[in-house]
Amino acid sequence: MQKTILLLLLIFPILAYSQVNINKTKKEIKKEISAFKKSNPIYSVSTSETDSTLTIIKTDADKNKEETFLAFDRDGRCQSQLQVFNCDHCYKQELEKLLSIERYQWKKINENQYISKFEAKLMIELPTQDKTNTFNIIRTDWSKLLYDMLTGN
Repeated sequence: MQKTILLLLLIFPILAYSQVNINKTKKEIKKEISAFKKSNPIYSVSTSETDSTLTIIKTDADKNKEETFLAFDRDGRCQSQLQVFNCDHCYKQELEKLLSIERYQWKKINENQYISKFEAKLMIELPTQDKTNTFNIIRTDWSKLLYDMLTGN
């Protein structure tokens, strides 16, 4: 029983970090990164930033690398999140986690795009031609009419 609890406590910070950063401020995201670093010493995490971007590079002990590029709007809120993986398994696992977040109610609209429920106003874009291990989460500003057209309602 104690081993199970310990395992859950070790896994929880990884799952907590694996999230959508859209609409968060740079300060909020940096605080989450700091907490992730403290609770997951097996990862090497580095960041760099400009006025409107934040780049996060996370590498595990097996040299699996995840790069996250965040772009912020004029109000300082994250408007897009591009994730790049050097490992097929890591990419597929992260995409599955993202699509399983129930509060977004993701719907596949074509081979390389998913949209969230209307209120969340998010879209996931997957690569089309090049088979790179990337996905991009974008905050949208669609109208109800456009959303209904996308979903076929």
